[in-house]
Amino acid sequence: MISLPALTALAHERLPADLVDRFCSLLKPRGQILVAARPGDEQVGVLGGEPLLPEGVDWPMWEGHGPLSFVAALDCGKLSAAEPSLPKTGILLFFYFDGQADNFESWVSASVPESRPGAQVLYLPTETPLFPRPTPSALKPYRRVPLRAVPAVELPQLTDYEIHNPLGLDYETVSTDPAYVGFQEAVWRLLRVHHQVGGWPNAIQGEVEYDVADFPDDWDLDTDTPDNPHYDDILDEVGRWRLLVQFASDDDADMMWGDGGALYWLITSEDLAAQRFDQARFTWQCH
Repeated sequence: MISLPALTALAHERLPADLVDRFCSLLKPRGQILVAARPGDEQVGVLGGEPLLPEGVDWPMWEGHGPLSFVAALDCGKLSAAEPSLPKTGILLFFYFDGQADNFESWVSASVPESRPGAQVLYLPTETPLFPRPTPSALKPYRRVPLRAVPAVELPQLTDYEIHNPLGLDYETVSTDPAYVGFQEAVWRLLRVHHQVGGWPNAIQGEVEYDVADFPDDWDLDTDTPDNPHYDDILDEVGRWRLLVQFASDDDADMMWGDGGALYWLITSEDLAAQRFDQARFTWQCH
């Protein structure tokens, strides 16, 4: 996904003036990119620091390994206008076993179901009284970074008929004219892994939906073509999963997921509608 304000600014800078408004009207808003809040911004959440938790709710643990680190909290009420699938109220908190508690001997992996307790999501309704909760002594908390939301859009490609035709352009022009080729290259340079709610995930090493999906052993994933008798089954299973949130490595928060990687939580539409956030599944990727 790409920031809508950044892409709009690029269009004004690089496209012919008579095409800018038409191009911007074709953009498909989807998801919200989260960036560090500035003074006066509406804050929609926070990275790091110490979380607010209800009395009587234990700090998330991975039994036999230790406490999970607090990654982020998001205010659903402030995000749901742009992401209507989210609850209209309440707070989502994300915790991840980053290895601090056992000297990095254990790792959470989507391919190891037994490690799933190492990444947890808590949903706290708005009416729940919340109180600051100190970080367990085994952990060093990440630095606190307040967040604001920026609208995101799907990656536009001028070579797609749905983009170039309404602009009055043809495929040959947008694929060979230096002005349009240069614009598309500049668009690609805007594409990177952000903190993000909803929308398409920015995968680093392959589609993250494949990481979390359920595949029987007899489905040959190495043959992901129509020749595979389970091809449609594979696509159906992958299609059940959608991005809930992703968190990139972040210098300000002192978060580094592997080699400049990201954490991803995905959820099915059914579980999202039912607010079963404990059923969200986790994966992570890095370079």
